[in-house]
Amino acid sequence: MGKIVIFVEDPGAANYALPLVAPLGAALWVAPALLPYLDARGIEPARVLDGPVPPLPPETARLLVGTSENLETAAHALVRQAKARGIPSVGMIDFPANAAARFRGTGTNPLAHAPDWLMVTDDGTARHYEALGFPAEKIGRVGHPHFDTVLALRERLEAEGVTAVRRRLLPNVPEGQKLIVFLSEISGGLDPEQYQKSPDYTLEGRGGRTDRTGIVVEEFLDASAALSPQPYRLLRLHPKNTREEFGLLLGEFDSVSAAGTPLEMVFACDLVCGMTTMLLYEAALLGRPTLAILPRMTEAAWLPTIASGITPAAVTRPALTRLLPTLLAQTHGNDLRPAPALPRALAFLAALPS
Repeated sequence: MGKIVIFVEDPGAANYALPLVAPLGAALWVAPALLPYLDARGIEPARVLDGPVPPLPPETARLLVGTSENLETAAHALVRQAKARGIPSVGMIDFPANAAARFRGTGTNPLAHAPDWLMVTDDGTARHYEALGFPAEKIGRVGHPHFDTVLALRERLEAEGVTAVRRRLLPNVPEGQKLIVFLSEISGGLDPEQYQKSPDYTLEGRGGRTDRTGIVVEEFLDASAALSPQPYRLLRLHPKNTREEFGLLLGEFDSVSAAGTPLEMVFACDLVCGMTTMLLYEAALLGRPTLAILPRMTEAAWLPTIASGITPAAVTRPALTRLLPTLLAQTHGNDLRPAPALPRALAFLAALPS
């Protein structure tokens, strides 16, 4: 097999792609926005696409692309190049939500920029693309390669112990005080209207905000403030969050986390709360109790651990008030351990026709 080029722009796609780079001997191409994410992990890409999309190298044998919230991502131009030159192209689908928008670009055809093949995490995600008209025989259900890394980390952290990890990473948290982290998200994406308040919302927040994240954060803060004894409340920002978008809400948390990789910090918490971020799934993989706080029930389908019941979902204020102390009292979450994905992904790619 000749040279393989992998292009990613968003953190979720990067999580999926990075375990593949070394085994494939691939060249990692990225958008400039991803550089802080890579810097935090000590990863230097082969090329940063800042400006016109360059031609693929003459010896390119495969192109792998992640999806992005950028409707004009360079991935679309690279896929067009690959198809024009007869280079097999593969899309890496790290998340089941927004299937109809991932390859749509600025038009209306959901498969306008679709590559030749897809690698997806599970059967449910595959069915989304089959329903859109993508050929079922060209979808590889390989799992999520990053989850192999998460499970390996879980073994190391469990050997160290939650208490020791917390002392190492979060020494300011008082001994014996319960620790809750809220995993933030941005209130935007491939379909921005989904992330704004609508008539089907069952959570209201404090009444002054219309952004999905702000409403849910207000609900979390109010419900957790009523707990006794009071837990230590930590906010973990999404890589695309800014502190300014939270305004005065930041001051209601005991501390804010933004730098570095979050997995060890998540392991150190007694309860991990969020909406539908993949980091909530990773927290479940790390064996932590998890809680999804959703402004409407339809969003439960956006994250597999919610849909499967592993992560309970609170979609009303009474449910949140009931679930929060119950889950905070748990000492263990679950034993979610999916089969290794990296060998399946590599086998799928090796079997593709030239």
